[in-house]
Amino acid sequence: MQQPKRTPAIIALKQIVESTSQFTGKEFFKALVKHLAEILDVYGVWVTEYWEEQNKLNALAFWLDGAYVEKYEYSVPNTPCEPVLNGHDICHIPRKVIDLYPKDPDLKPLGAVSYMGISLRDIDGKILGHLALLDNKPMPEIPEVFAIFKIFASRAAAELRREIIQSKVIESESKLNRLVNGTTDAIIEFNSEFKITQANYAANQLFEIKDHKFLGADVKNLFDSHSSTTFESSILNYTNLCDTNGSLNFKEPFVCLDCKGESFPAKINLSSYHFENNLYYALFIRSIKDEVSSNLKIKELHAETAMLKEKVNAQQFNYIIGDSEPIKKCLEQVIQVARTNASVLILGETGTGKELFAKAVHESSDRSSKPMITLNCAALPDELIESELFGHVKGAFTGALTSRDGRFSLADKGSIFLDEIAELPLPLQAKLLRVIQEGTFEPVGSSETKKVDVRIIAATHRNLQKRIQEGKFREDLYYRLNVFPINIPPLRERGHDIILIANAFFEKFTKNKALYVMPLTKRDLNKLSLYHWPGNVRELQNIIERGIITSTDGNFNLDSILPNSENKIPEKSKSSGILTIDDITEIEKNNIIKALNLTNWRISGEDGAAQLLNLPRTTLTSKIKKFGIKRVAIG
Repeated sequence: MQQPKRTPAIIALKQIVESTSQFTGKEFFKALVKHLAEILDVYGVWVTEYWEEQNKLNALAFWLDGAYVEKYEYSVPNTPCEPVLNGHDICHIPRKVIDLYPKDPDLKPLGAVSYMGISLRDIDGKILGHLALLDNKPMPEIPEVFAIFKIFASRAAAELRREIIQSKVIESESKLNRLVNGTTDAIIEFNSEFKITQANYAANQLFEIKDHKFLGADVKNLFDSHSSTTFESSILNYTNLCDTNGSLNFKEPFVCLDCKGESFPAKINLSSYHFENNLYYALFIRSIKDEVSSNLKIKELHAETAMLKEKVNAQQFNYIIGDSEPIKKCLEQVIQVARTNASVLILGETGTGKELFAKAVHESSDRSSKPMITLNCAALPDELIESELFGHVKGAFTGALTSRDGRFSLADKGSIFLDEIAELPLPLQAKLLRVIQEGTFEPVGSSETKKVDVRIIAATHRNLQKRIQEGKFREDLYYRLNVFPINIPPLRERGHDIILIANAFFEKFTKNKALYVMPLTKRDLNKLSLYHWPGNVRELQNIIERGIITSTDGNFNLDSILPNSENKIPEKSKSSGILTIDDITEIEKNNIIKALNLTNWRISGEDGAAQLLNLPRTTLTSKIKKFGIKRVAIG
C-alpha cells in the first residue's frame, strides 16, 4: 500500500458507494471486497461471518490477487483475526505479520506482509463476523484509509444484520408454511369482499382445486346454496358486531362442494385479523364425511343387529331346533359371520350338530346360490384325502385312469365344509394353509396352479391347541381357521331344548314310518331331560327312533332303551357296588341342578322343580342352600 497510488478519500468513498449501492446480500459483499481492494490497492480483502460454536470464520466474499476465492473458512485461534474479534477497533499490523502469527497456516502461502481487520457486530455488541484486508507489502498507517475502512465495515455490519434478520424471517415463514400446509384441516384466507387470498395444501386436496384457481375466487362458492347463504349472513353479522380481531365457531355442519360439484359435510371455524388496515378472515374447514359415514354405519349395524336377533327369534333355521340362550347366541354368531368371507371354526362335542351350523353359515351368505361341498377328514385314508380335496390328473397314481376335480374346485365361488379338521394329515395341512392364504393349489400329479374362491368352514370335536402341543396340528393353520369360532353347546346344557328336539324327532319318525305310537309322556320327557347325553343330539335322535321301532304295543317304551340316567357311579364304588355318603350327596346335588335347569329355575308351582323332584318347596330351597347351588347366567 503506497501513498502516491492512493485515490483521494472522497473519491474513493464515492466509487465504493456507487459500486455497491445497487446490491444486497452476497452480491453486495462481493462488490465490496473487490472494489475495496482495487481502491485501496491491496492484495486481498474478505468479509466473514462468525461461527461461534466452532470458533471459525466463514468468508461471505473473498477477493484475492484479482479473483474471487469461492470457499474459504478457517479456525480463529493463532491468526491475526483473533485479536480483531476480541476488540472493537481496527487491528492494524503494518509489517511482519507472519512473524507475529507463525502458526497461521495461510499467511506464508499468501505471501502476507501486512494486515488490517475490524469486527462486525450487532446492535447488542455480539460478534457477527469481520472485515479484513492483507497485503504482500508493508501497510503504513494512513488516516484516510482507516476512515474508509471503518465506514464500509459499518456498512458491511448493517448488511450482515439485515441478512440475519431476513434469514430469520424466511425461516419463520418456512416454519409457518410447514405448519399450515402440514395440517389436515383446510385453511383458506379471504378478504372483506369474500375473495380468497391464500389457501393451504389441505384445502387444495379437499376441494381438488389448484392453488392458482383458488386465488381470487369467491369463498362462498365452496358451499351449497343453503350453507353459502348461512355463511355470508353469519360473516356480515359477525363483522358488524366485532370491530377487533376475534373468532367465530359454527356448531352445525356445513355442506361443501368440491370442484366436481360433489357435496360433503364439514365443520368450520373462523378467525379475523387486520393487516395493513385491511380486514382478513382465516377459514378452517375439516371434512366430517368419514365421521358421518361411520355414524351412519353404526346406526345401520345397530339396526342390522336388531334384525338379526329378530331372525334368530323367528327360528329362521328350521333345521336347528331350540330356543335356549346358548343356541340363540350361536345362531346370532352364524348370521354375523355369514355376511363376511371369514373362515369359520365350529367347535363342539360329537353329535352336537356342527354340520347343521356350517349349513346355516353357508345358506345365510352371499354364496348360498353356489354349493357347499363337504368332506369328513376322518372318513378317508390319508393317501386319498389329497386327491379328494385337490383333485388329480390322469396317471397321477395307480388307478387314476382319468382326471378328476377335487372338492375345492367343486366348491369354487361357494363354501367347503371340512369336518373333523383335526384329523387332516400334517403334509396336507400345509397345502390347505396355502389355499386359505393365496387361494391356489396344484392337483395331484400336476404342476398347473389352480385358483379358487372358496369360503372355508371347518369343524372338530377335538382340542386343537392340545393337538398343536402334541405336534399333530399346525399352529399357523389354527390361527387361519380360528378367525371366527362358534362353540356349539352340548345338549345337556340346553335345558328345555331337549324336550323340543325329542318331540321333533318323535313327530318325524312316527310320520315317516307310518306308525301310531302314543305321544311322549311327561314322565318320558322328564327322564330325557335328566339324562346326561354324552352323544348329544345324535344320541337323542337314535334313542327316539329306536323307541318308536320297538314300540310294538303302541306305547313308547323309554325305560328299555334309555341308558341309566343317573349320574355315573364313581370308579371306587363300582367294585363293591356300594355308594358312599359323598357319592349319594353328589348324585342328589346334580339331580337338583338338572331339575332347576329343566324348569328354568322355577322352584315352586306347577311344572316347577319341587314338583318335578316330588319335594316340598321349602325342602328344595333348603337343599339348594345346603349344596351351595347358584344359578349361572348363560350367553
